[in-house]
Amino acid sequence: MNITLTFRLRQDSLPSESEQLEDLWKVATLLEPLGFPLEKWYPPADTPGRSKLNSAFEKSGPTPTTIAIFHSEKQEIETPWVRVSGVWNGSEDDGAVTFSTSLSAGTAASICSFRLRSKGVAALSATGTAVPFIIGLLKIWPAATVEVGPYRYFSMLQVFPNRPGAGWMLYLPRVISTKEVPEARDLIPVMEGKKQKGTLVVSVIDEVFSADNPEHVMIANAIEERLVDQDLLPRYAEL
Repeated sequence: MNITLTFRLRQDSLPSESEQLEDLWKVATLLEPLGFPLEKWYPPADTPGRSKLNSAFEKSGPTPTTIAIFHSEKQEIETPWVRVSGVWNGSEDDGAVTFSTSLSAGTAASICSFRLRSKGVAALSATGTAVPFIIGLLKIWPAATVEVGPYRYFSMLQVFPNRPGAGWMLYLPRVISTKEVPEARDLIPVMEGKKQKGTLVVSVIDEVFSADNPEHVMIANAIEERLVDQDLLPRYAEL
């Protein structure tokens, strides 16, 4: 299951490497209750074996070694307005998870993203565990959208390639009612204090969303069409 969250930085310049990694550490703490130990995340390296020599995180935050690794990479390859940082859990088979942030600053069109890719992780494919995780992500970044679902749906099957896809779940920072999107199987309000700041639109509840299931694809497509008909689904260029 894949999760893509888009957002804009609150400032005009990139945060420090340690600040960017601090947000990734917050994600790792959200994944810990789902069976992913905090110390079993690793920074990138030229080989998997070398990557696993260093833990990316400890209980208090990103490790000094990981901060130094990303700082060194910045000196070698980074432009002043773009930085990508990510970690993985050391697995390439079922149970594999990677996540990263791509930050951009300095122009009005600077869109940032958080991306998580997982393979065969039951907790990230079940509504009861995935929804709290996504809501946790929304407390880290001021999301413009969150798209949740298999890669194949977003690459081949969504209705509007230039707009966010509904897939399994879609977050939009607006209040959406059942009357507006009756095709949704659930509409989960996302709160900020006592005020609703957005809605998580869910297409499938009682089973794992699959791009190979025609009924699942039909529901997600119908949600997208309904949202566009009511001018509720922005183009990526409008985010």
